[in-house]
Amino acid sequence: MALNKIQSSEWDKTSSEYSKTPIQGPLIYPCNRMLAKMDAVSSFSSATAILDVGCGPGTVETLLINGYGNKISPSARLIASDYSKGMVDATRIRKEDTIAAGQDVGNCWARLETQVMNAQDLSDVQSNSLSHVIGSLVYFMIPDPRKGLLEAHRVLKEGGVFACTSWTMTIEWTTFVILAAKRAKPDLDFDFTKGIMLEQWTNTEGVKGELEAAGFHSVHSEYVEFDWKLEDPVKHANNMVRSANPGLQPALKQLSEVELDRCCEEYIKIVEEHGNVCKGVAVLGVGRK
Repeated sequence: MALNKIQSSEWDKTSSEYSKTPIQGPLIYPCNRMLAKMDAVSSFSSATAILDVGCGPGTVETLLINGYGNKISPSARLIASDYSKGMVDATRIRKEDTIAAGQDVGNCWARLETQVMNAQDLSDVQSNSLSHVIGSLVYFMIPDPRKGLLEAHRVLKEGGVFACTSWTMTIEWTTFVILAAKRAKPDLDFDFTKGIMLEQWTNTEGVKGELEAAGFHSVHSEYVEFDWKLEDPVKHANNMVRSANPGLQPALKQLSEVELDRCCEEYIKIVEEHGNVCKGVAVLGVGRK
């Protein structure tokens, strides 16, 4: 299944699973780089309103607040949005838990607004009203990425900054699952390399072109490469193979319980062959209005 064909209800099903994923997972690498680059282009200390489009379980919010919360103005609005109500609820729970634990840096979580909102339709947000718009691993997965980018451009103030990330085809924790599944079920009907992602979002030239076509200027794009060390390969294998991730479901739902067990075993073997490390490469794009 192409990622941009996945319905919000499918992400609702996996929201609780995502909310339990350690913040030190693979998303931390492109997300931290994106925030650092964004801060360099337009410091979060100057932010008047920051919108995270496609917030998922609140990963961006966690990294943004932990890393930059003390420099964000107390008057700046902070908004987390997603078209999946389950994901918005997961972010809200993370907000409540963080505040209860006394870990709210700069009182940012306390004033975080959460809202169900589609990236392609930000009509609840006024034009020219935001200083920063963030899209971590989201635009390449929506039905009409260009429409989403145009909306992000519309809601930004002149001089505002936009940043987004997307995956290349190098996401080994996912490709290892498919390889393991095919070892467990040789006649598996699934090809991860065909049609699952839009080509222009898998490389720096394509991402730069998409941002420029939406009206952003001074666009910079780069690859973010990293090695994700698996601290507990067995637990990781079970999490991946038993995942409700809608991108993997077309393959995993073809496996019987016995085949899923075999898939876990094969996945562990594969990651051990790679030193319990999964390589990932993301694309980062940053531009100004």
